[in-house]
Amino acid sequence: MGACHIVPPAQKGAQAPHRAAAVQTPEPVTRERFPRRARLTRGSDLTSCWEAGRRRRTPHLDLAWRPNPAGHARTGIIVPRFQSSAVARNRLRRRLREILRRDVLPQLPPIDLVIRAKRAAYAATFAILRAELTDVVSGLT
Repeated sequence: MGACHIVPPAQKGAQAPHRAAAVQTPEPVTRERFPRRARLTRGSDLTSCWEAGRRRRTPHLDLAWRPNPAGHARTGIIVPRFQSSAVARNRLRRRLREILRRDVLPQLPPIDLVIRAKRAAYAATFAILRAELTDVVSGLT
């Protein structure tokens, strides 16, 4: 661990903690993160890409893209409610983000890409979403 992460000795009796002390790590456990420079974070960027960009549809996803002057690819994910729970929306958002991070971002040209999930995407498996997204992106490059 290091000198800055000294764990005090366990106490006995009434002053003993009820659970083990949490170990804090100074860095993330993995270096595979979705970089901030690869995200479309502003609503105006998402809207302008969606309205002015080219589009492609799949059974579970709608995609829109346009050229990007930044020199690297940026992506945005839109997951509408469709009377689904927050758990289901977050699960779908995490799946799409993972596919983007691992499979799509390394092969994208400098474009802004917006992905909008359809109602059917909530029931789709990870493998189906991955196949659709990688097929469409391979057609873009």
